[in-house]
Amino acid sequence: MNDRMRTVAFKKTGAIWRASPRKRKSAVRRVCQALTVAYGKPRFGNPSDPLDDLIYIMLSNKTSPGSARRTYQRLRQRFRTWDDVSTAPIAALRSILKPAGLSKVKSMQIRSALRAIKHKFGACDLWPLKRFSIEEAQNCLVALPGVSEKVAKCVMIYTLNFAVLPVDAHVHRIARRLGWTKRRRADQCHAELEALVPTPFRHSFHVGCIAHGRQICRPNNPLCDRCCISRYCDFVKAAE
Repeated sequence: MNDRMRTVAFKKTGAIWRASPRKRKSAVRRVCQALTVAYGKPRFGNPSDPLDDLIYIMLSNKTSPGSARRTYQRLRQRFRTWDDVSTAPIAALRSILKPAGLSKVKSMQIRSALRAIKHKFGACDLWPLKRFSIEEAQNCLVALPGVSEKVAKCVMIYTLNFAVLPVDAHVHRIARRLGWTKRRRADQCHAELEALVPTPFRHSFHVGCIAHGRQICRPNNPLCDRCCISRYCDFVKAAE
C-alpha cells in the first residue's frame, strides 16, 4: 500500500469509538500499560519545583530538549533567584536566552510571568497552587503570559501531582494514529483525551507518548515493526 492509499484508509478508521465502553476502556488501559512497561515514567529533565518547571517548559517551547536544558542552566547560573530574574533588564535575559531562539518573546513572557506570580502570591513561588482545585490551578497558570493549556498541565502533572493530561505534539500524533482523536491540532483535544484516559494512567500515558514519539512513532518513517502498541494502532491497521 502506498502512502496515499494508507492515508485514505487511515482516515476511515477510529475503531475505538465504535467499540463498547467496556472494550474501549480495556484497550486504553492496555495501551497505557504497554507504554509504561516499555518506558517507565521518565521526567525528561523537568525540575521538581513548580516554578522551576514552568520556566523550564517555557524555554522548551519550539526548541530542542538539549538547547532548552542548556539555556535553563545558564539562566540559573546567572541569576541567584527568580526574584532577580523578575527585575533583570530585558537585554540581559535576551542574551542568555538567544541560543534557544525566540529570545525577544520568551524574555518578556518569563519576566512578566514572574512579576504576575509575585503579585498574586507575594513571592516568586508556585507551591500555593498545591492547595487549589485542578480548575483553579489551571486557570491561574494559563492567565500568565506565555502559558498555554499544555504548559499549565505539564507543570501540574510533573510537579503538583494533578491528574491531568497534557497534549503535546507526540501525544497528539500517537493519539491520532491510535484512532483516539481526529482533531488536527494538539491544543484541540485535551478534554477529549482526558475523558478517554483514566486518571491513574494520564501521567504514564503522557510521558510514555513522549518517549515513544521520539524513539519509535516519529512524524516521518515511524518504526511500526518495533512498536509496543502496534496491535492497537489504526495507522498500522490501515497498512494491512
